Amino acid sequence: MLRIVGIQRHDVPEREFVLLQNQGSMRASLRGHVLLSESALETSDLSFGAHAFTDDALVPPGMYVLLFSGSGEPKWGKTKDGMVVFHAYMNRPHTVWSRTSGPMHLLQRQHTYSEPKEPALLLR
Repeated sequence: MLRIVGIQRHDVPEREFVLLQNQGSMRASLRGHVLLSESALETSDLSFGAHAFTDDALVPPGMYVLLFSGSGEPKWGKTKDGMVVFHAYMNRPHTVWSRTSGPMHLLQRQHTYSEPKEPALLLR
């Protein structure tokens, strides 16, 4: 289960990030999680203080995800002390979290529904 463990607000998008950790006992799929600020939730304006993860990364138990406001390519890496971390990017030209206030929320995927591609059974 992914949890928010820290936030680094900064006036430079490449140095501003939110740190998440998988605090569960199983791998967690990053795809489908949504991070949003309280102000985005209150105003229903998800164009600014929100991010939906589209990366198909599986985060092992105890490992981290760094979501940067700035630009970059998603990738796995290691910290100086050897911890495995997934680097994700919002690709925004400006800071995001330093312009928001209040708590941060992480919404997790609960259910996925998709239309069947073909009818399972044809009745005549």
